[in-house]
Amino acid sequence: MIEFSSVLFFHKQQYTSCRVGFELFSKSGKFIFQEKYDSQKIRELFIRAMVLNETIAELPVFSGLASRLEPEIMYSSIAGTAAIEGNPISEADVRKISEGHDLIEYSAKDQQEIKNLIKAYDYLSEKKIISQPFLISEQLIRNLHKIITTNVPHEYNIPGNYRNGRVEVGDKAHGGVYRPPKCLDDVNLLMAAFTEWMNSHEILELPPLIRAPLAHYYLCTIHPFWDGNGRTARLLEALILQTGKLQYIPGELSNYYYRNIDNYYNAFSKTNRLGNDATPFLEFFLDAAIFSMEKIKKIIISSIKIFALKDHYTDQSQKKEINKRHFELLTLLLDYPPDFVFCIKDLISKMPFRLLYSSISSQTARRDLAKLSEMGLLLNNNGEYSLNFRFSG
Repeated sequence: MIEFSSVLFFHKQQYTSCRVGFELFSKSGKFIFQEKYDSQKIRELFIRAMVLNETIAELPVFSGLASRLEPEIMYSSIAGTAAIEGNPISEADVRKISEGHDLIEYSAKDQQEIKNLIKAYDYLSEKKIISQPFLISEQLIRNLHKIITTNVPHEYNIPGNYRNGRVEVGDKAHGGVYRPPKCLDDVNLLMAAFTEWMNSHEILELPPLIRAPLAHYYLCTIHPFWDGNGRTARLLEALILQTGKLQYIPGELSNYYYRNIDNYYNAFSKTNRLGNDATPFLEFFLDAAIFSMEKIKKIIISSIKIFALKDHYTDQSQKKEINKRHFELLTLLLDYPPDFVFCIKDLISKMPFRLLYSSISSQTARRDLAKLSEMGLLLNNNGEYSLNFRFSG
């Protein structure tokens, strides 16, 4: 089933009611905004995404995890969205730049792009731009673009100002070359129509998981700026999701887009070839959202397990079921990934375990490992030990 919203026809500045699409006739030809997609094709993906979001919303996120998770997602997202545009700076180095480091191995342009994105993410978190229902304005989009491209050299781009000239988007390898409307009059007309359509009753009633990718797709299709269109569109998408109470997920999406960059570009091309039937782009977006939510869910559940295990170890220590050394080894292992394995030699020779076992005989170390394995706190696989995260007591 193909769904259509009630929309408006535009002819220059003339508006007429219609039930097909949001159509505009400009100097460059016809341009249509429409809520058009195959609901049956995206139904299963949409339900999975909604269920995952509800599951994440119900999981307890401890303050320590939240304070660590939010900046980690931000750094990762910044690295991902910049990498799509060819910026080589890694997530770890994004963090260093945010801390004020000047990394001489990268160009001044690449570093400035990262600094700008950090400012843009800070801008998104400001409460003053978050309203309910969240309305999109041209000024918001211009502000995002200005932050993103300030002090980034480009032959034509002026931060916060629309393009006046021809550009080509895409390539033959990803579905062909697309040529957006080229003159400033057309861009002005399209951006006014875009924001009015996005703020219309029909579109505001859409779930954020549909409204956000529609905003992303159509802003990229208009391509209103000389530079920074993709980054601006992805930030706008993230803001719509953020105000729609999809926590943590918006920042993860850019990483999925970067890791699946061919599919990302192809989703644009397929949607465009289908006459702006957004099904391919929505399918790609919902796949990205599900992947991101699964990742966030695992992180939160892992944190809950660690919290519960720490509590259990404390209880066992207080009951004298384990001694101080046992307790310190177990809590130390909680800092490692769930798949971390070690052997008895590691306890004696490698840091930080050596701090616990340097003055302990290998026989005592073996007894420790045997006891913790018998209690089910450690798993023993032919002399390779790992923490039992599935321990149920």
